[in-house]
Amino acid sequence: MEKFTTQIAVQSYQTNHYGKASVCSLFQFMLEAAWAHAQVMDWGYDHLQSQNMLWVLSRMYVEVEHYPAWQETITLNTWSAGTDGVYAYREFVLENEKHEVLLRANTAWLILDAESRKIVLLKEHQDTFPRYSGKGVCREPKRIRPKKSTSQLQYVPVLFSDLDVNKHFNSVKALERVLDHYGIDFLNEHEPASVEINYLKEGLAGDQLAVTTEHLTDHKYQSNLVRESDQAELSTMVIRWRSRMV
Repeated sequence: MEKFTTQIAVQSYQTNHYGKASVCSLFQFMLEAAWAHAQVMDWGYDHLQSQNMLWVLSRMYVEVEHYPAWQETITLNTWSAGTDGVYAYREFVLENEKHEVLLRANTAWLILDAESRKIVLLKEHQDTFPRYSGKGVCREPKRIRPKKSTSQLQYVPVLFSDLDVNKHFNSVKALERVLDHYGIDFLNEHEPASVEINYLKEGLAGDQLAVTTEHLTDHKYQSNLVRESDQAELSTMVIRWRSRMV
């Protein structure tokens, strides 16, 4: 199994007001590369749709060393990191033109039956999802237990622009909402050094969602996206922050 490589020129609309690629843009780069590589492996969106199945991102762990700048050309490498029979793992390494590592990530994906929403087991497809490299670039994403919050919740609906091709609340939009919840003053002074996300339930058009955030340690916070109708956590994430490097 070969790795998949793509070069990306960072565009202005993919940056924040500091001229650096936003963490949400980095997530989008990885997801697009994952879809493209899955197509090459004959396990892409079109193939799964013909089999009445779909890919779902379940867990993600990302370490960011440096954020690339506007107009910088970066290289994203991704490959299959094997399967445990349930999850298909995928790793990523993002480098600059000097081959310095900007980002490392490990992700866990599920295949679902499109109608029943049951997990399709991958035990019979071990050869289809081999581990490209014997050593992981970073640890695998772990299960995160959601934390209940007693704070007053402010609900915002899932809008048309929040939906992905599967008509679900987009995984990057979930991160975007959580980041915005921290406020401009905090984000002007801090940037994510690592992000770990568990996607727990599907969000749909019209769902009313609120963000809760709890302080874990000096630099770590945990946030949940909560649905108003059933108080279900759609996602939970732990972000480790550092002082913004301008």
